[in-house]
Amino acid sequence: MKPLLSIGQDAKTIKGEKKGYLTGILYLAPSDESVAFGGFNTCPMASDGCKAGCLFKAGRAMIFPMINQARIRKTIELKTDRHAFVSQLEREIQALIRKAKRENLTPCVRINGTSDLPWLAMELSAMFPEVQFYDYTKLPRPWTRLRANYHITFSHSENNLVDCIDALKHGVNVAVVFGTKKGQPLPQFWHGYTVISGDESDLRFSDPKGVVIGLYAKGPAKMDTTGFVDRTLVTIAPMLEYRPRAYQVI
Repeated sequence: MKPLLSIGQDAKTIKGEKKGYLTGILYLAPSDESVAFGGFNTCPMASDGCKAGCLFKAGRAMIFPMINQARIRKTIELKTDRHAFVSQLEREIQALIRKAKRENLTPCVRINGTSDLPWLAMELSAMFPEVQFYDYTKLPRPWTRLRANYHITFSHSENNLVDCIDALKHGVNVAVVFGTKKGQPLPQFWHGYTVISGDESDLRFSDPKGVVIGLYAKGPAKMDTTGFVDRTLVTIAPMLEYRPRAYQVI
């Protein structure tokens, strides 16, 4: 197999290096993008808005078709020979750890860069308890999958508000894409929870608990009309400026 992890090739992870972290990310073909080529659906909870605004169709991938071709290939490889795929990931994470040590950085890994396969992330995080793993997910009840070295941020879409609030109540942060123009301030609150910027780096495990991770719309998401991009709080002041109760993570 060709290399699976992307290291130092993402603008946000490069920002993380300035904070002392070396990040490896696995990018598969999201949702059902690989199905026609013999792959499988890697994002079982993807909504219509999520699919339309996916970064699979944005950034460098729009300029260089081989990027998404490689993501489809990796997805097919995972489906075809799961054992070989995981074994190679294990070797690449070991190499990441050695590289981080040489560069005096802390290694961290995001298995689901463009997928939502918690079993894969949990399996690898168990193999490397000394490495910080982290992901975004749309699968409900994310707090049940948290591990000491596996951090999860729940992702908002146009049809999962109840699950978002549920996650926040259980101490899991929620990422929300806002319709705010880049350069303009994000809303201060979202359903009563404080909003912090998530565009400064990708190191979600370093965020405080019980907050909303605000993101600016990028690529095709800028044109979203499904509700995946939240535009309701861009021009409306926070309805309730209260701090939520502290919840114990269970």
